[in-house]
Amino acid sequence: MSPPLAAVTAATVQGLVPEILLVAAAIAIYLIGAFTSFRSGWLLAFIGVAIPLWLATPEGGDSLTAFGRWMTLAAGMALVLVQGGDVRPASHRRLGTCEEAGTFLILLAGLSLVAVADNLVLLFVGLEMVSIPTYILLGLARTSSRGQEAALKYFFLSLLASAIFLYGMVCLYGIGGDVSLAVIGEKLQSGDVTTERMTLAMLPLAVGMLMVGAAFRMAAVPMHFYAPDVYEGTSTPLAGVLSTLPKLAGVVVLVRLIGLVAEANQPAALAYAGLFWQVAAVLAALTMTIGNLMALVQTNLRRLLACSSIAHAGYLLVGITAAAAGTGSMSEAVTAKVDGADATLYYLATYLLATSGVFAAITYLGHRWPIWTPTTPRPPREEVSTVSDLDGLASTNPVVAFALGVFLLSLAGIPPLPGFWGKLSLVTSLLEVDWGMPVTMAGRRAWLLALAVTLVINAAIAAAYYLRLIAAMYFRPAERGVQADGGLSAGLAMLGCLVVSVMATFSPRMLAFDDESSLSAEAPPAVASTSKADHD
Repeated sequence: MSPPLAAVTAATVQGLVPEILLVAAAIAIYLIGAFTSFRSGWLLAFIGVAIPLWLATPEGGDSLTAFGRWMTLAAGMALVLVQGGDVRPASHRRLGTCEEAGTFLILLAGLSLVAVADNLVLLFVGLEMVSIPTYILLGLARTSSRGQEAALKYFFLSLLASAIFLYGMVCLYGIGGDVSLAVIGEKLQSGDVTTERMTLAMLPLAVGMLMVGAAFRMAAVPMHFYAPDVYEGTSTPLAGVLSTLPKLAGVVVLVRLIGLVAEANQPAALAYAGLFWQVAAVLAALTMTIGNLMALVQTNLRRLLACSSIAHAGYLLVGITAAAAGTGSMSEAVTAKVDGADATLYYLATYLLATSGVFAAITYLGHRWPIWTPTTPRPPREEVSTVSDLDGLASTNPVVAFALGVFLLSLAGIPPLPGFWGKLSLVTSLLEVDWGMPVTMAGRRAWLLALAVTLVINAAIAAAYYLRLIAAMYFRPAERGVQADGGLSAGLAMLGCLVVSVMATFSPRMLAFDDESSLSAEAPPAVASTSKADHD
């Protein structure tokens, strides 16, 4: 018997308090910007993120929901600081508009909603609340023809990716006969002959389109080609947003989709899990290899970081592969100590931390010192945009150089920084699938072993261009130097990420969200209660 409507509504509202507060703060910022002369929108946005972060607790949901909310709000707070102004005189200050700040909070609300979603409709709505504000932000920030081009590229590709992902969800709906992820999972594992036939017929189309739609959010192959141009054409703070928050959305969606068959023991569920890990493995190998090879030849900082972001999408897909392959493992006698889903989420946390720090540091550096003579007019300011702009940074800005060095070494996976533990967990999760089974060329274990070797090789390739940046800061003379005029708030974000990185180096588990299985199709009780009531 379904619970009373009032009780269900109260529970649902209580479970969505962080998202409701973010939307309410966004509306308030819009109204303040429209009816007053107050233009420090990012200050209000910081308060609008801090309150939900303080109120959000792990209780009332699974660990994936807790991870999604905490990472969304923590990364959002850092990115708000990166985009905000500083405390210097107004003539030198970069103030964010209320329109930009409110739109950013809508993006965060959508991303948090993706983590909470227990059905296809809510999942798609959350993804659109991430995509639409993103290209609105790109449009609002355009200052040149390249910025306009970046906004248009992201806009049209976002529409294409959303359509493809929606078609994939329609196929899932056809297989399960319901929008609830839990009901679809039950159908896949029911052993029903009709469901099995429909699954085998629609499976390649469903998995292919779902993976392509998620690949756009993660900037993974085959939807990776937009990243370098869009990152270069937009501002450094918005490039930081693009490299972090959409990737978080893509990973959470893929983990939710794997959770449909957390215990695959029927033909339909085994076919779903099998095709999922095979597609993910191929995309992972291609993505990290293409991303790293592209990054080796880049001289523009934002293009280099875009290619690095592509490569890290490949690393994240390695964990997705392990999670899907570990479902219905051939070796039932051995239980994997490192779950692929948990390894993916842990690596994502280390990536978000280091990447947010890198973009905060570059934003803080601001512009290069201009060169002119008393007889010539002062030239326009030039942003720090190339690798050579970092030459000699250790002598002119030692704290920023040290912070950048820590972040870059973590991204490269150098021990004992958090990125190393993240890559180690990914490799371990691959190796522990079917542990003890013989390695044959046609076997799953051979494919996973090859993927682990590919990851290690790519980590070595990535170290080359990360160390090139460090060499520029510490082993080359400073020709022009930088003004470090990007704002005090960006510097605070950089220092905050540095402190957390150092703490995570000595206590790696502080970034882990594995108190319970992340690989679950179940929704948080507050949201699931409404779905169950509808079925009753």
